[in-house]
Amino acid sequence: MEHIYNIISYLLGGIDTPIIILLIIMFYVYLTGWCRVIFTHRKNKLIGLKGIIRDIGYLIIISLSVLLDKIMGSSEAIRILVIYFFIAHEGLIILKYWCKMGLPLPQKIYNTLESIMGEEEIDETNGSEE
Repeated sequence: MEHIYNIISYLLGGIDTPIIILLIIMFYVYLTGWCRVIFTHRKNKLIGLKGIIRDIGYLIIISLSVLLDKIMGSSEAIRILVIYFFIAHEGLIILKYWCKMGLPLPQKIYNTLESIMGEEEIDETNGSEE
Protein backbone atom coordinates (compact mmCIF):
# COMPACT_ATOMS: atom_id res chain seq x y z
CA MET A 1 0.00 0.00 0.00
CA GLU A 2 2.88 2.33 0.77
CA HIS A 3 4.26 1.76 -2.74
CA ILE A 4 0.98 2.92 -4.28
CA TYR A 5 1.00 6.05 -2.09
CA ASN A 6 4.61 6.77 -3.10
CA ILE A 7 3.83 6.37 -6.80
CA ILE A 8 0.77 8.62 -6.60
CA SER A 9 2.73 11.16 -4.55
CA TYR A 10 5.55 11.17 -7.10
CA LEU A 11 3.18 11.54 -10.06
CA LEU A 12 1.31 14.42 -8.40
CA GLY A 13 4.47 16.17 -7.25
CA GLY A 14 3.80 15.38 -3.60
CA ILE A 15 0.75 15.35 -1.40
CA ASP A 16 0.84 18.96 -0.27
CA THR A 17 -1.74 21.59 0.61
CA PRO A 18 -2.74 22.51 -2.99
CA ILE A 19 -3.37 18.84 -3.89
CA ILE A 20 -5.31 18.22 -0.67
CA ILE A 21 -7.46 21.31 -1.29
CA LEU A 22 -8.12 20.20 -4.88
CA LEU A 23 -9.14 16.72 -3.73
CA ILE A 24 -11.50 18.18 -1.12
CA ILE A 25 -13.07 20.49 -3.70
CA MET A 26 -13.40 17.56 -6.13
CA PHE A 27 -15.33 15.74 -3.40
CA TYR A 28 -17.51 18.85 -2.88
CA VAL A 29 -18.30 18.95 -6.62
CA TYR A 30 -19.25 15.27 -6.57
CA LEU A 31 -21.44 15.79 -3.49
CA THR A 32 -23.01 18.97 -4.90
CA GLY A 33 -23.71 17.18 -8.18
CA TRP A 34 -25.60 14.44 -6.36
CA CYS A 35 -27.50 17.03 -4.31
CA ARG A 36 -28.49 18.69 -7.59
CA VAL A 37 -29.71 15.36 -8.97
CA ILE A 38 -31.82 14.74 -5.86
CA PHE A 39 -33.06 18.35 -5.70
CA THR A 40 -34.08 18.59 -9.37
CA HIS A 41 -35.23 14.95 -9.72
CA ARG A 42 -32.93 14.47 -12.73
CA LYS A 43 -31.72 10.90 -12.76
CA ASN A 44 -28.96 9.71 -15.06
CA LYS A 45 -27.02 6.47 -14.74
CA LEU A 46 -23.80 8.12 -15.90
CA ILE A 47 -24.06 11.24 -13.74
CA GLY A 48 -21.30 10.34 -11.29
CA LEU A 49 -19.15 8.54 -13.84
CA LYS A 50 -18.67 11.69 -15.94
CA GLY A 51 -17.43 13.58 -12.89
CA ILE A 52 -15.05 10.80 -11.90
CA ILE A 53 -13.63 10.65 -15.44
CA ARG A 54 -13.20 14.45 -15.40
CA ASP A 55 -11.36 14.26 -12.06
CA ILE A 56 -9.07 11.48 -13.33
CA GLY A 57 -8.31 13.72 -16.31
CA TYR A 58 -7.38 16.55 -13.93
CA LEU A 59 -4.98 14.28 -12.07
CA ILE A 60 -3.41 13.12 -15.34
CA ILE A 61 -2.87 16.73 -16.42
CA ILE A 62 -1.36 17.55 -13.02
CA SER A 63 0.99 14.60 -13.43
CA LEU A 64 1.93 15.89 -16.87
CA SER A 65 2.65 19.32 -15.38
CA VAL A 66 4.91 17.69 -12.76
CA LEU A 67 6.84 15.94 -15.52
CA LEU A 68 7.14 19.19 -17.48
CA ASP A 69 8.43 20.95 -14.36
CA LYS A 70 11.05 18.21 -13.95
CA ILE A 71 12.15 18.44 -17.59
CA MET A 72 12.37 22.22 -17.51
CA GLY A 73 13.99 22.30 -14.08
CA SER A 74 11.43 24.76 -12.75
CA SER A 75 10.33 24.78 -9.15
CA GLU A 76 6.78 23.46 -9.53
CA ALA A 77 5.57 26.63 -11.26
CA ILE A 78 3.57 24.78 -13.93
CA ARG A 79 2.16 22.29 -11.41
CA ILE A 80 0.95 25.00 -9.02
CA LEU A 81 -0.60 27.00 -11.86
CA VAL A 82 -2.46 23.92 -13.14
CA ILE A 83 -3.70 22.97 -9.65
CA TYR A 84 -4.94 26.52 -8.96
CA PHE A 85 -6.71 26.55 -12.32
CA PHE A 86 -8.52 23.30 -11.50
CA ILE A 87 -9.44 24.56 -8.01
CA ALA A 88 -11.02 27.66 -9.60
CA HIS A 89 -12.79 25.59 -12.26
CA GLU A 90 -14.21 23.15 -9.72
CA GLY A 91 -15.38 26.10 -7.60
CA LEU A 92 -17.28 27.45 -10.60
CA ILE A 93 -18.88 24.05 -11.13
CA ILE A 94 -20.08 24.07 -7.50
CA LEU A 95 -21.60 27.54 -8.01
CA LYS A 96 -23.20 26.41 -11.28
CA TYR A 97 -24.85 23.43 -9.58
CA TRP A 98 -25.97 25.68 -6.72
CA CYS A 99 -27.61 28.08 -9.21
CA LYS A 100 -29.28 25.25 -11.11
CA MET A 101 -30.91 24.09 -7.88
CA GLY A 102 -32.36 27.59 -7.52
CA LEU A 103 -30.78 28.03 -4.11
CA PRO A 104 -29.79 31.47 -2.85
CA LEU A 105 -26.40 32.77 -3.79
CA PRO A 106 -24.96 36.18 -2.93
CA GLN A 107 -25.72 38.47 -5.87
CA LYS A 108 -22.06 39.43 -6.36
CA ILE A 109 -21.03 35.78 -6.72
CA TYR A 110 -23.94 35.10 -9.06
CA ASN A 111 -23.06 38.14 -11.23
CA THR A 112 -19.44 37.05 -11.42
CA LEU A 113 -20.43 33.49 -12.32
CA GLU A 114 -22.88 34.80 -14.90
CA SER A 115 -20.23 36.97 -16.55
CA ILE A 116 -17.67 34.15 -16.60
CA MET A 117 -19.92 31.33 -17.79
CA GLY A 118 -22.58 33.22 -19.71
CA GLU A 119 -26.21 33.59 -18.73
CA GLU A 120 -27.43 30.89 -21.11
CA GLU A 121 -25.07 28.32 -19.59
CA ILE A 122 -26.31 29.02 -16.06
CA ASP A 123 -29.93 28.73 -17.16
CA GLU A 124 -29.25 25.63 -19.26
CA THR A 125 -30.79 22.51 -17.77
CA ASN A 126 -29.10 19.67 -19.64
CA GLY A 127 -25.90 20.12 -17.57
CA SER A 128 -23.00 18.78 -19.59
CA GLU A 129 -20.69 18.99 -16.55
CA GLU A 130 -22.35 16.52 -14.21
